[in-house]
Amino acid sequence: MILRIILVALRNLIRQPFRTFLILQGVVWGTALGVFPPAVINGSMKLVETEAGRLGTDRLVVTQDAEADREFDWEFVDRLRREHAATLRHLTGMTVTSDEVSAVQRFISVEANALPARGLRLARGRFFTEAEVRDAKPLCVLESGAARIAFDDADPIGRQLAWSGGALEVIGVTASRAADGEVLDEFGYHKQHPMRKLLEEMKQYVGVFDDPDLAELTGDNSAMIPHTLIADSRPHWIEARADPRDVLRLKNELQQELSAAGYEPQLYANAILPVLYGETIKTAIELNHAVFVLCIIVGTAVVCSIMILSVVERQREIAIRRVEGARRWHIALQFIVETGTLCAVGAVAGVPLGLVLAAIRCALEPLGSVTWTVPGTESCIIVGIVTAIGLVGGLLPAWRAMRVDPVEMLRYE
Repeated sequence: MILRIILVALRNLIRQPFRTFLILQGVVWGTALGVFPPAVINGSMKLVETEAGRLGTDRLVVTQDAEADREFDWEFVDRLRREHAATLRHLTGMTVTSDEVSAVQRFISVEANALPARGLRLARGRFFTEAEVRDAKPLCVLESGAARIAFDDADPIGRQLAWSGGALEVIGVTASRAADGEVLDEFGYHKQHPMRKLLEEMKQYVGVFDDPDLAELTGDNSAMIPHTLIADSRPHWIEARADPRDVLRLKNELQQELSAAGYEPQLYANAILPVLYGETIKTAIELNHAVFVLCIIVGTAVVCSIMILSVVERQREIAIRRVEGARRWHIALQFIVETGTLCAVGAVAGVPLGLVLAAIRCALEPLGSVTWTVPGTESCIIVGIVTAIGLVGGLLPAWRAMRVDPVEMLRYE
């Protein structure tokens, strides 16, 4: 019986699609607003945690102004590595220098553990050992772009690279960080996204300017050398890797620790992390829940009002069913199921709309860590809630239908 009522309700919806669309506006948009946030948040969180190395969401870069009174040193880097060993995955100090003599004009002085700390892996060859760094061996490891610049398509392993300090033996080449056009900057933004120009203008408007040396850390166009090759060199950059969920806490700890020690630190992390793991997202989700509930209540109220008017229009039908033997609860059940069916159809239609909104939002976002996924569990819960509200909302039109007097209605027929 219930299945037959549902089929009849669906046929009525199909007969008047425009009227049905207008009736279900509140339910459809309310459902879309319920699906949209989990689609983006769940997709972004999953991507942030599974692709942390590629997206830099596990990355924290520490530096300070070149004119700061106190500079970092290599012993200080070792101390940070020991004190935060429980949180850190990797940490290394670095110095970026220019060299006009070499075909590769940017050199990064690093420690022996720099490769995982910088989020890089070797394509071929090897990296420096602790002993080679300690003995200041004239070696270098080329990033993928630097290898192409210096040696074109030839294999650079074992060849010599000229620089102002002499000749360096190439012992390794790193793999590219990402496909062309998908390299991210230090904040996690796509460098070639259509919104990039607008983003740069906004950053300059608020007084944020890019550091060319910082950009080199993710440019894939530098050569890495042991930091001991440059006399009296000091690490200007400290790059750390941690679980994405711990990066913000680590950032706050380092900010307080370095400031208390007399440094003037500047810390860079992926811009998506404060959104996903900060308090702001909780407030936004609560606000979205309130809007979702409001839309569903308004949408259900509209559906119930239409169903009450439908009772008036269908009094003759109700009277005929009663004369044929239908009981009052049969009539009530019919209107309850029809109202629930209306709301269920609106909820099901709202799910793909929410996913379309999520896809559009992610396409406009220059942050490389923002994406969407189909929130299966949340969608099922939302559709179930909306359908249940529709069934409850059908009680009033059902009560009106039960009160129709078949004798009074058919006395003049």
